[in-house]
Amino acid sequence: MKNPKTSTPKAAAPPAAPAATGGKPKPPRTPTRRPTQRDIAVATGMSQTAVSLVLNRVEPCTVSEDARQRILQAAQRLGYVPNRMARNLQSARTHTLACIVPDITNPTYPALIRGFQSAADAAGYDTMIFDTDGTPERERRALQWLAQGHVDGVLATFFHVDEAELLETVRGGMAIVQVVSQAYKPSGEIDKVYIDNAAAAKAMTQVLIDKGHERIAMLSCPMGPGAERQRGFQAAMRKARLSPCFIAVDDFTQAAGARAMAAELAGDFPYSAVFAANDLLAIGAMAALRTAGRRIPEDVAVAGFDDIPAAQLLLPALTTVRRSEQAMGRFAADLLIARLDGPDANRPGRGFEQPFQLVLRDSA
Repeated sequence: MKNPKTSTPKAAAPPAAPAATGGKPKPPRTPTRRPTQRDIAVATGMSQTAVSLVLNRVEPCTVSEDARQRILQAAQRLGYVPNRMARNLQSARTHTLACIVPDITNPTYPALIRGFQSAADAAGYDTMIFDTDGTPERERRALQWLAQGHVDGVLATFFHVDEAELLETVRGGMAIVQVVSQAYKPSGEIDKVYIDNAAAAKAMTQVLIDKGHERIAMLSCPMGPGAERQRGFQAAMRKARLSPCFIAVDDFTQAAGARAMAAELAGDFPYSAVFAANDLLAIGAMAALRTAGRRIPEDVAVAGFDDIPAAQLLLPALTTVRRSEQAMGRFAADLLIARLDGPDANRPGRGFEQPFQLVLRDSA
């Protein structure tokens, strides 16, 4: 018989501690501290004031070019990232601008935003975009968003909100530039950028008249710039003693243009030319004309407005009115920045007319 004492298994020995730690648990890892402007001042031997002037891009700057380069190189070497939140709290500024547009899917507005953003970036401002869909409800929602102080300045394109409502909501809390459809009398606080939509539409209508067209219809939506473009079309037709005709659409989309044109083509369609209030309407109208077996421009000439990138790629390429949205966006951002950082803070609002150009292609 086995002795019970010798038959009892021995307790397992505890596992050996890892040699690398000497049996001691690893201390918690200390997060890496983010470099500060003081660190850069110590690294360069410069004053913290000089470092702040350079890194915050304060103009005019009294720091020499050699010292400025030393500060920038040290900031890059140390991995310095500006603390935008702290900077905003100190200055009561967001260093952000807004661009409010009615339809980001309309190719006109991305070009406007791109120009705006390029100028904002160069001046050290971020850009926020708000799409209102061109509806009264979302335009007023954009107003409430502005009133909450998210931005220092705004470029706004509104179809339903007027100047009085805009100023009442914002209450002088930011710089404002509006894209408008016509020249307005000067405003006390708002700068306005525009092309003469009526003159541009009148000029394009005259081109069609000069080509021998007497029965011309305008495809248009009356909101936004549509009303001014209709006014210019009507003026040219009446000057030539011709009867203006309007084909109404719900909005400025390609689908709306196709629907309205298809409805007209289903009945008596006596027109030899169609002038659309924007290029998307014109593209929709061209699709409906082709579906109905009408040749462009042999049976019906077509002209548009805006010269979006697709206009020259169509077959036939679209005759249209060009306005430089990208240049307009840059110009508007520069106006805002001049009010925020430059000499124009207390200057009364002004109007700035931008040029347009007739682009004659094969569709007319």
